Amino acid sequence: MPDALLTSLFPDEVVTRALVRDVELPDGAGTMALITLDNGRDHTRPNTFGPAGLLALNDALDTVAARTDIAAVGVTGKPFIFAAGADLSGAPLIAARDEALTIARLGHAVFRRLGELSVPSFAFVNGAALGGGLELALHCSYRTISSGVTAIAFPECFLGLLPGWGGTYLLPYLIGPGNALKVIVENPLSQNRMLRGAQAYSFGIADAMFEPADYPGRVAALGGPRVLTGTAEVSRAIPAAGWGAASWEPVRVRGAAVRRRQAATAPLRPPTGPSTWWPRPAAGPATRGSPPRTRPSPTCC
Repeated sequence: MPDALLTSLFPDEVVTRALVRDVELPDGAGTMALITLDNGRDHTRPNTFGPAGLLALNDALDTVAARTDIAAVGVTGKPFIFAAGADLSGAPLIAARDEALTIARLGHAVFRRLGELSVPSFAFVNGAALGGGLELALHCSYRTISSGVTAIAFPECFLGLLPGWGGTYLLPYLIGPGNALKVIVENPLSQNRMLRGAQAYSFGIADAMFEPADYPGRVAALGGPRVLTGTAEVSRAIPAAGWGAASWEPVRVRGAAVRRRQAATAPLRPPTGPSTWWPRPAAGPATRGSPPRTRPSPTCC
């Protein structure tokens, strides 16, 4: 689908811009291209990703990917907000399944680039990272988090959705099936419970934690060089053989128990009227292209 047609689906999108600036790293580590996500609004209107926002991030990644003078790429957010994921305000405007599928695949195609650059990528999670915002961070090579962050979560299950841009695939392989189940399923079904920065760090979602006053520039200067120059080693609790069947079986049992408990306390009821968010039937046949994926990843929609 042409970019102009894609962005026309959400004509009133509050576009999250991806602003690039260079940060000179100490100790001879080189230059980091730091991408700041900012929709131009205050913290009451979080950064979100509609078609134009995704294309803006893609353009920024085009710019940094073409450079040969940088040692790393960083991503951070505006004050108090990293990113809050997909722009659901445009969902009622989607007229066909094909349009929804194209936007979902665009998110996959853009986010995955953060893990496929020729230099390491760092997510500097300075504020709330929800849904697709957390997924963006998971696609990066490394993650740091502010101890002042109060909202790290996949709230999609609370809305009856699944994380659609890689969360259900990437998180279990990073922190283990048990912890991932808690973040993706149990917390949302427990009145949409959120993780704080220290909890996200203890789970292994973040590789390092810093005080809020250090974000974002000082963290880039502190954390990046130590990894890039080899003076700091990032350790993760991932078994050498990966997460095998023995790791997943207890999670399957626990997940089934969560589902039974949820069904007993809040049984699902069929909708009584037309949905306001499900895509309307298409007016006619349509064809939409989508970028291919070349590494294992979840299929969406």
